[in-house]
Amino acid sequence: MAPGSSASTQRIVWTLTICTALSLAGDATLYAVLPSQHAALGLAALQVGWLLSINRLARIPLNAFSGWLSNRVGFRGPYIVGMLCGALSTVGYGLTPSYGLLLALRALWGLSWALLTVAAFGMILDAAAPDERGRYTGVYSSFSFFGGAILAILGGVWVDSLGYATAMRLLGAITALGLLLSLTLPPRRARPVAVSTCSRAVRVARWSQRLGLGDPQILLILVMNFFHRLFFAGVFYATFGAYLATTLGQYPRVGGHTLGIASLTAGLLFLRNVVSILVGPLLGALSDRLGQRVGLIALGFGLGAAGLGLLALPHTWPTLAIAVLASAVAYGLVPPLMVARIGDLTQGQRGGAISGYQIAGDLGSGLGPLAAYALIEAFGMSTTYGLSGALLFGLVILALVGLRQRSWSRNVPLDT
Repeated sequence: MAPGSSASTQRIVWTLTICTALSLAGDATLYAVLPSQHAALGLAALQVGWLLSINRLARIPLNAFSGWLSNRVGFRGPYIVGMLCGALSTVGYGLTPSYGLLLALRALWGLSWALLTVAAFGMILDAAAPDERGRYTGVYSSFSFFGGAILAILGGVWVDSLGYATAMRLLGAITALGLLLSLTLPPRRARPVAVSTCSRAVRVARWSQRLGLGDPQILLILVMNFFHRLFFAGVFYATFGAYLATTLGQYPRVGGHTLGIASLTAGLLFLRNVVSILVGPLLGALSDRLGQRVGLIALGFGLGAAGLGLLALPHTWPTLAIAVLASAVAYGLVPPLMVARIGDLTQGQRGGAISGYQIAGDLGSGLGPLAAYALIEAFGMSTTYGLSGALLFGLVILALVGLRQRSWSRNVPLDT
């Protein structure tokens, strides 16, 4: 379907942003409270690890299912079903103390997130004009996750004051409000892809529709997303607290005050999220205006490489601040622009490409912590960050060379 009016697109984007933020209430709270509350719930530490991982593992095959389904029935229906699954899983967290049932509910949340992300990005790419995609994918990615982080703080307060079960039921009710709001999304269906009679074009179109791999540039974006999530959602996010504890000790002094390392870690990661929500929409809009999607993606990878590289150097407060800032800009810039680039490279049925993008990212974020801690044990923290930064810098060259094979223009559709 051709992109709609700007007002209609804004309504779709902000509705999706609010609904997705509400859907994250239970999941984000679990990551915040389970590590400290598991004994009271009768859970072992190893069981907590599985509860916080099974949803990501489940998403790997479910992303492909979500893309297949969206290509056949459109994006709105799967998104609404995803919101329903999210509400049911969150309410269920507060109804059952059984580890087996909690594990099943976490897998249900994995299905929910697979449906939500593929469908939301698909609706945004269908609704937005080519010169709006960067801005709107940046708005959605940044503000939905920031909203989830705010709700996690609320959830933590409720757990402390009302108890775990009551807090989860209340968060489930919040997600149910998001489900009701999602019903207001207008029905939109992607245009069928115009397929050439050329046999090679037919084959490419079919592979592109089914797997998102027909275009070499889409395949390259999937590879780049794998490594981006490997280094940021995996290495950086999973080891940053350990890095701070190793370099600063358990009770560092900041501005004359003594802070706990957990509080400092949470505070720095929260500031990173604030920076990400500021730069995501801003630089996304800049990529629309300048037609320099590829250049800004490369810039994001370069900043990310610099941030990780700085963490490999001897610690000073200025280098730590610059490293966190650079990684925040990279994390807020790269993912939405890669999704926007997928929109530039596709028309009509985008479910396969978006699901492939999500699968690659989930693989990277799932393998990242395992690889990081194995490298830290073998070579130490500094070497791990330095190696990660060097490998990430290679993606700068890959982006500039591989993604420029076919230039993007806001005036000429890529598929013509």
